[in-house]
Amino acid sequence: MSDWPQKFLHAFKELHHYDSITAEQEGLSLADAYDVQHQYVHLRKETITGFKAALTAPQAQAAMGINVPIIGALFARGEFNAAEPIQPTKSALLETEIGFRLAHAVTDPVNDANVLDTVNACIPMIEIASPNLATKPNGLDLIATNAASYGYLLGEAAAVDAAEIDTYEATLARGDETLLSGTSAEVLGGQRQALVFLINEALTRGYALEAGQILMTGSIGGMVPAQPGSYTATFGPLGEIDFEIT
Repeated sequence: MSDWPQKFLHAFKELHHYDSITAEQEGLSLADAYDVQHQYVHLRKETITGFKAALTAPQAQAAMGINVPIIGALFARGEFNAAEPIQPTKSALLETEIGFRLAHAVTDPVNDANVLDTVNACIPMIEIASPNLATKPNGLDLIATNAASYGYLLGEAAAVDAAEIDTYEATLARGDETLLSGTSAEVLGGQRQALVFLINEALTRGYALEAGQILMTGSIGGMVPAQPGSYTATFGPLGEIDFEIT
């Protein structure tokens, strides 16, 4: 497996699709896939701005042939400016999500009781995801290639309200057409639990969790193709994000 991270790096730089590691690497385990991901992320030599959870819904896991949610790293180059038209260089998907900003470095596992002590802001977000696989994706292929991480948009940060974080209603519309809707409570049984998973999994997989990084907890209401148009995402009291895909 030692050459797979380099293969993925080459594909990334040349704007090629990622080959399927599971099609060629028999018996690949979850740990193997994360080891490849970690090496690939390291080879990119980019600033890691946070981490994302993916496949947080049982339906998504079933479609990918896996029974657990997964994680990937977010990069500085992936932060888009909502005030400027966005033109993805790859086929992409849009998701509404909630993000949290780390207040300080985290080196030890967290639990439901203390996880909110690690964050100092709650942020509405749009993920622009791109599996970018040459063949139909599966869970292990997604893990190895960094969980479809491509880009994201940040809304206005707000204080973390423990009583409210599972009550936010998120919608995504293109023009007058509502494309997605859901509540923040649907992600892994709640935002607190989603944060616990994301932090602990990142630590397990050898990543450094540093102050200021963003933790994006998972899709609210599903995903839609990133087609050209003007979009508005609303997040209740967290505000909205307006953006354009060209």
